[in-house]
Amino acid sequence: MMNTQSRSRTGQIRLVLILLLVGLAALTVYQFYVKQPDYQVQVFTTPGGWGYDILINNKLFIHQPTIPGQSGTVGFASQEQARRVGERVVERVQETKALPTLTNDELRQLGVKIP
Repeated sequence: MMNTQSRSRTGQIRLVLILLLVGLAALTVYQFYVKQPDYQVQVFTTPGGWGYDILINNKLFIHQPTIPGQSGTVGFASQEQARRVGERVVERVQETKALPTLTNDELRQLGVKIP
């Protein structure tokens, strides 16, 4: 009789452990594959040229109406420049998970004319 109870308890423990492992695996898949943030770059016109917004999951994350790191209110000369810089900023955020900084050399490489 003890042998039957022991087998039954062992089977229950195995079932609980299997369910726990399956649950942890599902949680891991959700965290790494399903829950990736959705980044969007939207460009807009400003009195000084062009700027960009970066949205994460449709919420404003960065509002950049001027060329970063430059004094004054000078915007980007074109929509394409603003988009390229915004996309580079998104790449940096995805790599470092922090607010990035772009140097003047990096801006020039992206086709931005620094005033």
